[in-house]
Amino acid sequence: MKGNDIMKRLWLSAARILCAALSVCLLAGSFAACGSDKDTSSDQSSTSSSDVKVEYNKPEIAPDSKYADPSYDPYASIPESSKGRTVRYATWIDHSQTEGAKVLESFPQKTGINVQLYTVSQSAYVDALMKSIASGDIPDVYVTSEDSQAFPLTLQIGQPIDLCSSVDLNDPIWDKSMLETSKINGHTYLVNTIGSPWSGSNLVYFNKRIFEDNGFKNPAEYYADGTWTWTTMTKVLKDISALGDDYLGGIVDPEILGGSAAASFVKYDYKTATFSSGVNAPELQTTYQWYANSCEQKLISGNVIKDYGKFAQGKVGIIIWGVYGLKKTGHFKDMDPSDIGYTYLPALEDGSKGLTSSIYRMYGIIDGAPNADAAGYFLRYWFDPANYDLQNTFISPEAGQFYYNLINQSADKKYFNFDYPCAWLIGESSGSAVFTNGVKSASSAQVNTKIQSVSNLVDQAVKAANELVQKKKDQYK
Repeated sequence: MKGNDIMKRLWLSAARILCAALSVCLLAGSFAACGSDKDTSSDQSSTSSSDVKVEYNKPEIAPDSKYADPSYDPYASIPESSKGRTVRYATWIDHSQTEGAKVLESFPQKTGINVQLYTVSQSAYVDALMKSIASGDIPDVYVTSEDSQAFPLTLQIGQPIDLCSSVDLNDPIWDKSMLETSKINGHTYLVNTIGSPWSGSNLVYFNKRIFEDNGFKNPAEYYADGTWTWTTMTKVLKDISALGDDYLGGIVDPEILGGSAAASFVKYDYKTATFSSGVNAPELQTTYQWYANSCEQKLISGNVIKDYGKFAQGKVGIIIWGVYGLKKTGHFKDMDPSDIGYTYLPALEDGSKGLTSSIYRMYGIIDGAPNADAAGYFLRYWFDPANYDLQNTFISPEAGQFYYNLINQSADKKYFNFDYPCAWLIGESSGSAVFTNGVKSASSAQVNTKIQSVSNLVDQAVKAANELVQKKKDQYK
């Protein structure tokens, strides 16, 4: 190896060590005194460190409230009539094999209420539950997440928690901003907590080895110096793609990326519980224009499910996906954690701050649930981060800390895409693909024409979603 190559590698190694040290400082909040309103908690090194502990945001508790009393027990008020019952939780996940196993085991001991997993296929989740309910087999708890499990589809099976359970929704542990998003006519349909291990947001993962081996500036470093935008992301994609034909710059789903710019075909205003069309929003065309340009340059793939294995093989630079990849049991469980980098989604342009493109992962109680009151207490227990071994939940302590930095934002800083479930409401079993497929395959010159071509379909979906909301308003006034 030539002398200048050796010096270059030594310099890069020193730079990486410095970046890792700065990252830990940022995570610890040591730069908070600088007064910047920019979130500086982006991780640049996901290697494990015994000095980093996973800390979740604690709820603010009024010192003179009952919740501040050290002896306060949220389960002391469980009605005797709810004890001994068995809450059935409808899920496609075998939680006996996840970090939730310990919680399922301890819940009956703490509350006197039993819990049982009720297995439902993830595909057509709501439709499957509706069939079970119609047959008289009614579980108690449901989840709203993505695609066929998403809101507003889940409105068809849900009921207001404040009307069916005595669980205290004023408890500070609940994420009040997220509860507000689920309210219709003042009633709360869905819940999650501050510090929940079961929340959903999207982020940028990057293969650290590729960037380190080639001396490329990585996405977390761009974010740290305030230059992480769609433009610099394009540069990153070009850097990786230039390594050879067997390399791909990234895997980017425009529906996820668009969330950072508040772009989607269907929009939802939770303050008025109203859906509307986003077809004419300039951000939507900007998103798909960027996507078309990137595809034409062969910088990206838009198929996360098909191609994410290439990321694990070290042939893809970045992938935009959900927080599940930060968990030990998640998307990248077979990768070396030290090869997995992560940071926030880029801002659309310099000087702007991107929204957190988020997954609307919330939980509710099924209409007609035989154990509705007990189900409310299960939700309180299931979401309490104090009941989990957080230090062993994530691929590294730094990844766990990043997870909480990402999800612990108020609802007004998040963006939720409801295209898929709204399309499903009008009988489009392909979901949002009915809106996006034509646009995703369009040339850069055809993007706007293709977007406008689905305007009528979007209007139909918006109408169906608003009718469903109105039905709930009429049912629970």
